[in-house]
Order: sequence, then structure tokens, then C-alpha cells
Amino acid sequence: MRWIKLGLPLTTLLLGACDDAPPPAAPPPEVFVVTASEQSYQPERTFTARIDSRSDVNITAQVTGKLTAVHFREGDNVEAGAPLFDIDPAPYQAALDRARAEQERARATLADAKNNLNRAHKLIEKGYISDSEYDTLKTRKLEAEAAKQSARAALESAQVDLSYTHISAPQAGRVGRSIASVGDVVSPGYGTLTTLVGGNDMQAVFQIPERLLTDAAMSENQPKPSDIEVGLIMPNGSEYPYTGNIVYVSNRVNTNTGTVEVRAAMPDPRDLLRPGMYVQAQVRLKESLSGLMIPQAALQVDQQGTYVFTVNENNRVLRTNLQTGERFGENVLVTEGMQAGAKVILQGIQKVRPGSEVVVSDYKPATQAHAGSEPEMPPAEPENEEVTETSHGSDAP
Repeated sequence: MRWIKLGLPLTTLLLGACDDAPPPAAPPPEVFVVTASEQSYQPERTFTARIDSRSDVNITAQVTGKLTAVHFREGDNVEAGAPLFDIDPAPYQAALDRARAEQERARATLADAKNNLNRAHKLIEKGYISDSEYDTLKTRKLEAEAAKQSARAALESAQVDLSYTHISAPQAGRVGRSIASVGDVVSPGYGTLTTLVGGNDMQAVFQIPERLLTDAAMSENQPKPSDIEVGLIMPNGSEYPYTGNIVYVSNRVNTNTGTVEVRAAMPDPRDLLRPGMYVQAQVRLKESLSGLMIPQAALQVDQQGTYVFTVNENNRVLRTNLQTGERFGENVLVTEGMQAGAKVILQGIQKVRPGSEVVVSDYKPATQAHAGSEPEMPPAEPENEEVTETSHGSDAP
């Protein structure tokens, strides 16, 4: 009986000692890392662009007359020199005939003046005519020469006017709608008869900020226009199958917008581009560059700047300050502060601090490894067991 009385306090003391024991240390948290690596990339800028034709021609009448023929179907592709319109040539043919007659009369007058002057040479030597008469014949010869030149110029002008009655395509391309109809009287003041757009002379016209142009000009590795290509995103979101080259950069800045006009020549063998179309111009280097990349999601920012958490060879967390550049997809270019091969924490950042120990796992997108972040929550089962054990301890007495 005495042993039982002594045993109860001893048991109580032992149970109390168990309750005062420190809890076991929590295991290091698990983090998922990616390895910083050199990757190829193409610097790219996207601008809203308008399609323009370098050879967008307005077809107009150069002479006045009645339109007698239209030789094309609206929207057709025509070759250079193809007939487009005819204007009644009758009055201009008559003017040409008159000019030819005037030229023949001027030739005859000049021939007569030359003969008279040749005879005057012999007569003045013998004193049969005066110096005044000789000078008069000489002047008539000069006047006849001038009249001949004037008649020749009038003939050429009449020929040009007659040629203007036949309007042909100055270049190959797609012809537009005919504004005038057969029977209309057209003239130089009538306006545009139709338009003709060159088939392979399209340009993408866009504006770039003056700051971007200045940065490029001051860069040590300033690219040449030949190093740059221009791609297009069509209005339906598809990618244009051909790339072009920059052919013009304006020599002045638009004071209203602070931008500089740039033009890129775009091939159009499939006739996909139309003047006035709006597209997205993607300006990029032809040759890819190489740089250190890490995921954008790993970046942290505070008052000291941009940083990431990395893990060293001892699985200790380090704060790594760095400088970043452009973003390419989900990655960002690291320009300073990190070397290739560094292990960057991508998931589990909220559970670590500099100097803490972690369990490292490789991050694998869209795989089971990505779901490994679920055990970050404490399991419920051990907590239930601990409550049950405590309950027994309280009932033991």
C-alpha cells in the first residue's frame, strides 16, 4: 500500500517532466529552384504601323476632251504600259496637222531668206545694194530661223497633247475604281480618274519614340539597318509570312508626338497588303543574342532594389541583388549581379529568409514536381495524434 502511495507522485512527476520537454525542431522548408542559364533571344519592339505604297499613283487627265473608252476592269492587275483610258483625239489630231503645216511654211520661208541673203553677198560687193538693204535681208533670215524653231516646238507640243489622249499605266500594279465613265468630259481639273497601286512596293510606316532612337544611337553596339528585320502581325492576328528591312528614318522629330517616322520596305508577292491597312510592326535583330535568363516570377523588389533568393552549395538561402533588362516571355534578362549556374528560388519564397536552411527541389513546370508545393501546409493527422496522447495523460491519474 505504501508503494502505491509513493508510485502515484512519481508517475505524476514523470508525466510532468514529459510535458515540459521542448518540441522537436521543424524540418527545413522545401523550395523549388531553377538554374540561371545562358539563353538565346532576339531584342524586339512592337509598334502600330500603317501600310503605305511607295508607288501609289493617281491617274489624271492631262488634256480636255470626251472620254471614249475605259480599257480595264476595276480591281484588275495591269502591266506597265497597259491602256487605261482614251480621250477623243480628233481635235488634237487636227492641231497636230496644223502644226505640221506651219512647220513646212517656216521651212520654206527660211529657205527663201537664205537664198536672198546669198545673192545679197554678191551684190553688196559690187555696190549694187546698200548696207541697209543687206542688213534687212540678214534680219529676215534670222527671223525665218526663229519661226522655224517656233513651228517645230508647236509641232512637238501638238504631238504631246495627242499622246495624252491615250492614258496608259505608268507601272505594273492593281488598278482601282474608275471615277469617270465613257462620255464624260474630263480635263486636268477634273481630278483623279482612278488609282494604281504598285504590286511589290509596300511599306510599313510607324513612329518610334525619340528616347528609343537616342538610346540606340548612343549604344556601344549600335545595330546597323542591315542588322534589323521587320515582321508584321496582320489585323486578324496572324503572322505575315515575309519580313522587310528599314529603308528610311526621318531626319526630324514630330514636335506634337515626340516620335520619329520610320519606313520599312515589305515584299508582297501574294498581294496580302493594302495601302491604309493597320498592322503591328515587330522590329528585331536578324541574329539572336545570348544572355543570362531567369524567370520573371522569381524577382523581388524592395527599397534596396531588385533581388532574388538563391541557394548555395550548403543549401543556405542567400539574397542576390541584380540588375535586369528586357523581358522575353516568362523570363527576364539579367545584366548584372549573377552568374550562370546559380540556383534561384521560384516557389517557396515566402517561407525563407537569408541564411536559413532549405530542402532544394528542381522546379518542373506542368509536371508532378510542380504539385510538390502542396506539402507546405502542416498535415492534420499528427495534430490529432498529439491531442489523443495528451488526453490519456490527463486521464492516467
